[in-house]
Amino acid sequence: MRRLVILNPQSKNGASLKAFNRLKPELNKLLGAFDIYQTTAPRDATARVQAALQHHQYDQILMAGGDGSINEGVNGYFHDQKPIRTDVPLGVINLGTGGDFYKTLLKMNPEYTAALAENKFRMVDCGLTTLERGLEPHYFINITSIGLGGDVNRQMKASSFQAGMPAYFYHSLTTLFKYSPPACKFILKGADGSTKEIQTGLVNFFVCNAEFNGGGMRWAPKSSIEDGLLDLVLVSNVPKIKLITESHKIYSGQVASMTGVQEFQATEIIAIPERTVSQEIDGEIRNMDHLRTHEFHFKVVPSSIPVVA
Repeated sequence: MRRLVILNPQSKNGASLKAFNRLKPELNKLLGAFDIYQTTAPRDATARVQAALQHHQYDQILMAGGDGSINEGVNGYFHDQKPIRTDVPLGVINLGTGGDFYKTLLKMNPEYTAALAENKFRMVDCGLTTLERGLEPHYFINITSIGLGGDVNRQMKASSFQAGMPAYFYHSLTTLFKYSPPACKFILKGADGSTKEIQTGLVNFFVCNAEFNGGGMRWAPKSSIEDGLLDLVLVSNVPKIKLITESHKIYSGQVASMTGVQEFQATEIIAIPERTVSQEIDGEIRNMDHLRTHEFHFKVVPSSIPVVA
């Protein structure tokens, strides 16, 4: 079994590398020998995964890190918006502060370490998000959001306080008081090909392939990464005080009962806000021109990624 572990040694100011080194003896017992690649720049992991798949170098690729690292790995499975290979699974060695997609993997298989050792995998869905006219395609396997969530992540990335759920909750509260919801038009395409149009104020719009983000917030408790659908959570027209007093429902999986929340499922979505908003993709901020307004496009890519599970 040829395995490649990809690790960002600078993640969390070097804490991820130290955590991995502590785990290494245990991993060697579980997995045997493996190669380690330490990334040197953003998107380096994506390029390394692409190369490994194109040159048939490994039987398993492991991302050692959190949701951002997993996202880079997922994007490496595609070239020109087509899967490169589907017989080399992507696995996770969780070193992240949030570990949100890892929570979904553990729900799918509580014996996840055994699946890693045996290289057991399943084909799962991912999502593709672009800006207007198909610009800047980016895949996601967990959750992407626009609106308040994007602003929260932008503030958190600029802060020294980034430790999991407490940090996300703190930055959510402080960002909320500054946020002014723009009007936004949504066009949703269902599995049967029908379309639905919604026009409302945008507080937050989550496009979910999986359940968790923000260090344990359960935005899509009924989601499945194998159903060929994206679960959508639209938060709009709600007083800020209600968002605060009902925020506990996000952690207990009762999002549907929150004031101002609507839930949908779709295979394709277009969101057209009246002013510039931020987007986060699997916890990472999309770099874009914030001086002009963008359209945001999303679609599901069914059964496209082999994932250890």
